[in-house]
Amino acid sequence: MTKKAFSALSKLAVVALMTACVASCGKETMVEGGFSIGGGRQVKFAKGNVYYTVLTKSYAMYNKQEEAAGSLNGALTDPNYQGTIDLFGWGTADNPLLLSVKDEDYPTFTDWGSKLGGKWRTLNKDEWKYIMKGRPDANKKYALARVNNVTGLLLLPDMWTLPDSCLFFPGMNYLDSNVYKDRIWDKMQNAGAIFLPVTGYREGTAFKSGMSGRYWTSTDDFVNGAWGFAFQQLASAAVVCYEHRYPGFAVRLVEDVE
Repeated sequence: MTKKAFSALSKLAVVALMTACVASCGKETMVEGGFSIGGGRQVKFAKGNVYYTVLTKSYAMYNKQEEAAGSLNGALTDPNYQGTIDLFGWGTADNPLLLSVKDEDYPTFTDWGSKLGGKWRTLNKDEWKYIMKGRPDANKKYALARVNNVTGLLLLPDMWTLPDSCLFFPGMNYLDSNVYKDRIWDKMQNAGAIFLPVTGYREGTAFKSGMSGRYWTSTDDFVNGAWGFAFQQLASAAVVCYEHRYPGFAVRLVEDVE
């Protein structure tokens, strides 16, 4: 084989490898299993929360559902911090480092999905309500759980079959029963289970930990408010109205099933 032919073949191999990687990566960012959101529509969830890398000024999504930056969100007090954050003020896709505690500095919503390609978007308030309360047997399709030692909320898709060797107890009172690790969690996830980790939240530059999970919706509330999806230990998971837009909450994106 000539050098020219070998070079051409090598280029084709690289292109093929890159194409396969892109296709694979695209598939791996989404968990299979549809969730009804009303009006005969369904969505599929991303496999991990959104995060932003300060050094590269770029967004991405975690490869694991239970991943979260935690207290690193408070590292923005250091002007030289170049790592990742995953708690954002409401609608701040264009300005993820906005730390203001003035609601007027968050006048409009720009979806984080617009920065990640494809058709990713943030659920609105009514869609979250339908997932939690409107679907058939909705109250049997969520539970407090622990995945690889991380506490959070487990959500099941519309069509669900419990995998072999797995257990699931619906509701918010069975944290010590809904414990999944390694291969058992892989079975649950492959069957369509979604896990939203407890991430804490941020006020200005201060990181606040705790047993509550707080995620943004795309819905505003009057002039200065916005709606967030929240859950906490031993309490109902619900869509809750927050008075302010400036706290840093987590973001989990979805894509519409077409």
